[in-house]
Amino acid sequence: MTRESLAGIARQFYPAGFPAEEEDLSEPVPAYQRTPEHERFMAAWEKALAWPEWKKLMKELPHAFPGMGVGSGTQPFVSACLRCFVYRVEPMPEGKRFATRIAAAVSVLAPVYVVHVTTQLWHPTYTPYGQQSGPLSSGAAPDDGSSRLYHFSQPQLAFEPPSVVKPEADTLARVIEERLGYRRFPQALADESLPELRVGFLNGEGPPTLLEALLSDNLVHLP
Repeated sequence: MTRESLAGIARQFYPAGFPAEEEDLSEPVPAYQRTPEHERFMAAWEKALAWPEWKKLMKELPHAFPGMGVGSGTQPFVSACLRCFVYRVEPMPEGKRFATRIAAAVSVLAPVYVVHVTTQLWHPTYTPYGQQSGPLSSGAAPDDGSSRLYHFSQPQLAFEPPSVVKPEADTLARVIEERLGYRRFPQALADESLPELRVGFLNGEGPPTLLEALLSDNLVHLP
């Protein structure tokens, strides 16, 4: 899998030209969205959302990761990938919690995927109101009728999984390869620039990279 082959795939789904700063905001539909490439991008998403193999994979994840939570995280049409993750939340001193997500992004444009890990610290706060925005760990909150709220640190992203979750990351990669027949996206090519292409969901914020065009520019954020 070479830069040329991946860039060639990207060119099928993103038009050349159409710089964001020259876009006519008075047009009801932006010019780049009236191109054959954008039509193919939208069609690829429609096909991905109905993909039976993906639906089967999502149903299998709870069995492949017993005792762990399972989530989706897919954002149709505003990225180029289906997403899934498994996670654990560990209690820490002072009522804090440490969340680890082992996630996968599977391209809807090319037969490639990435597995990555995000970590985040949840800091507790207390409120007299009767709602809670995070799960309450047993015995962690005072028994005063208050509810637990959390504010969250900025999540951290790693493409090389820490040793403590490497078995889970390897399992997730194996499930994707066995069920979908996809290959790992070559990380050495992640930052290769595609300055001639208009990737609509990036809003013109700098030239797109191969990773952004074929997967996402925002892998760090998950539900």
